[in-house]
Amino acid sequence: MHPNSAAALFVLAALAFPLDAAKPVNPKATIAKAVTREVRDDFTKHSQADILAAITPVDINADGIQDWQVDYNNLGAAWCGTGGCRYQLWLGRKNGVPFRVFDRQMRELTVENRKGRIVFVFDFHGSECGGFGSQECPGEFSWSAKRGRMVLLPTPKKHTSISNPIEPL
Repeated sequence: MHPNSAAALFVLAALAFPLDAAKPVNPKATIAKAVTREVRDDFTKHSQADILAAITPVDINADGIQDWQVDYNNLGAAWCGTGGCRYQLWLGRKNGVPFRVFDRQMRELTVENRKGRIVFVFDFHGSECGGFGSQECPGEFSWSAKRGRMVLLPTPKKHTSISNPIEPL
């Protein structure tokens, strides 16, 4: 093969690769794949429709990029207990591939906007506050761009001592 022909083939191959790599990412489908892997050994089989229904839009950081929440309450009792149900937050990114920034079991959730800052106010299992079961155990988390993660906000009242937004498995 002539060197110029080989170079031309190389250039054509290099041009073709980015076109394939630039396919748009579907963030909800990406999260659904992760959730599907997590629930595959569940006692109850979940349809793709069930999993997609558990994934809904939410705003984590007011950056204009769609973020997502996964409420495992919609996926059955295997994901819930006295401490509530598993709940995840996924941060959307410009490249389309979201990443998980919060994954804990919680009982209740309120989302508040405080002076432009989005705050997730959770109620956790009482044991996370040194108590037990149904005792109140609030925790407020918000996105910190500086730290690149969800952070536990200080509150004057008794609150959870668990500052890690991702529960170790």
